[in-house]
Amino acid sequence: MVKVCDCIMGSGKTSASITYMNEHANEKFIYITPYLEEAERIKNGCPNMHFVEPSKNLAEYEFKKSKHTAALIKEGRNISTTHQAFKGYTSEMLNDIREQQYTLIIDENVDVLESFDFHPADLKLAVDAGYIAEHNGVYSIAKDGYNGKALSEMFRLLQSRELIRVDGKKNTAFYWALPPDLITSFKNVFILTYLFEGQSLYYFLKIYDIPYRRIGITRTEDGVYSFGKYPGYIPDYVKNLGEKFKIVYNDKLNSIGDDYHALSMSWFKRGGDDVERLKKNVSNCYNNIWRDVPADKRLWGSYKGACNQIKGKGYSKAFITFNTKATNKYRKRDYLVYLANIFMNVEERKFYELHGIDINEDMYALSIMVQWIWRSAIRDGGDITLYIPSKRMRTLLVNWIQRISEGGNGIA
Repeated sequence: MVKVCDCIMGSGKTSASITYMNEHANEKFIYITPYLEEAERIKNGCPNMHFVEPSKNLAEYEFKKSKHTAALIKEGRNISTTHQAFKGYTSEMLNDIREQQYTLIIDENVDVLESFDFHPADLKLAVDAGYIAEHNGVYSIAKDGYNGKALSEMFRLLQSRELIRVDGKKNTAFYWALPPDLITSFKNVFILTYLFEGQSLYYFLKIYDIPYRRIGITRTEDGVYSFGKYPGYIPDYVKNLGEKFKIVYNDKLNSIGDDYHALSMSWFKRGGDDVERLKKNVSNCYNNIWRDVPADKRLWGSYKGACNQIKGKGYSKAFITFNTKATNKYRKRDYLVYLANIFMNVEERKFYELHGIDINEDMYALSIMVQWIWRSAIRDGGDITLYIPSKRMRTLLVNWIQRISEGGNGIA
């Protein structure tokens, strides 16, 4: 059974997981998280369960994390690991997971599709040689025995997932797709997240018709968190969240983002006067309006390719990408600039639509932006000042804050 704990940041999702695992210490768990600090927290929070983090530094497993993981699963050990390592579980490992009756806890969304950059001629060569089979744009291993180096990474990944071809009007894209067995092989699955219906795991469950139900959090008077009915406990800070945000409303600074698609990835790629004007706006914020704000209090985000277009004196080193979620390093930053207008990649959206899935672009964008904002001082209850020039993204945030302030969970 898949249970989705869809609760706002600070609700105690990880603490509830620790409570649950300690209460079910006779069961076996795999806990996956985007960052290693959280894996340590799990080990410390469940000391009697002896969680192990797979290592790539052990000679007996040929210095391979995957081999160490496979051995731990066969032994029925409790494992805490990262999202990326989890995506590489092979069919043999999943068979052992079924036999051991593991419970899976996924902390934060896992990307279902990952783009694969390679030359299509190499793939055709492998298909023509009979090593890889193709059916309706889906590629899988047809026979073992490839010992070369040129395609070794492709064959390694094909051991645990399929390669999907998506043909667009102008381009053909290839994606690695997670197999449904990565979820269905487990006795129980808990997904800890927020704004679930804007995330790829939601679409994944819909595609493969995997049922789920939402759960919430309960909190006792002495501060013990547990899983409970949805929506459950909502932290006190949520009621006053609107007071924590000071959003920049300045017509001169914000007019650059009035167009619905302004600050999208394609907008930045076009470049030109608009991007130069946006750079001047950011410089104006940090070097004039916020000139007394120390460098270690500043944070701005955009697409990776836009960094060099916008960076300037006083804020260049404060950049992180627009979809950063796997770090606590910036929790002291409180003067933020968010330069992205998020739309799902066209080929990725087409993949979901081919499976009959309607994409909620606004929920998708909001879920990514909120996670980025929560890298900052807001995660500890601090006030933040935020410049969001995209009218679309600013409106999504303001409407979300309004829903939160009215006592809800912020989900439209």
